[in-house]
Amino acid sequence: MAPEVRLLSVAEIARRLGVPESTVHYWKNRFAQHLPSQGSGRQKRFRAEAVDVFRVIAEMFSLGHSSQDVMEALGKRFPLTASLEGDPNAAGTDAPFLHRECAQNNGQDQHNPAALADTALRMAAVIGQEIARSIGEGLRRIGGQPQLEGQDLVALPALDTEQLDAIKSAVDQSCTRLDAQSGEVARMAEENAELKTKLTVLETELVRLRKDRREMEKYLLDKIKTMST
Repeated sequence: MAPEVRLLSVAEIARRLGVPESTVHYWKNRFAQHLPSQGSGRQKRFRAEAVDVFRVIAEMFSLGHSSQDVMEALGKRFPLTASLEGDPNAAGTDAPFLHRECAQNNGQDQHNPAALADTALRMAAVIGQEIARSIGEGLRRIGGQPQLEGQDLVALPALDTEQLDAIKSAVDQSCTRLDAQSGEVARMAEENAELKTKLTVLETELVRLRKDRREMEKYLLDKIKTMST
């Protein structure tokens, strides 16, 4: 019998890293293809080794790196992970990721909105990574050319290292704030979904109580009539 794989919740990972749960929620969606996990939506749990990936993400953001920097670093240190054995909802796959996910969605997950949403997030993350890599390679090729086509173009003013560092720092700070805000929005969306579910339960209970009250009133009226005759 295979040993049971210990899975960690978002709350447990946030506690270990000392960061807000909303931030971990954002990271798990943004870098899903590098995080070995099981389940989908609020039921998603992570393998213990995913903590190392989250720790790298936290350290790089704390140093002012952008999301693209983090994605490239994870791509080098943590290749796209394989799914948990026997679990179609596990995050992280290899090259046939898109085809396999689409095939699964056409089958058993087509009526499961949570599973479909989770799959869509992972597919978007993989596609986004490929687009970013292609853009980066294109920019590096252009930057390596000794002379650009169109010599009549107006040259841009040169910036010294200090100015470039200041611009990069400002952009990275803006990205960090956006990342935090995105995580907070995701957390609020989940809380709203929970509140909606609780409200539905309360409404059902209220209907039941009203029905019980009417039946009790009818019973008491019948008793009073019986005693008065």
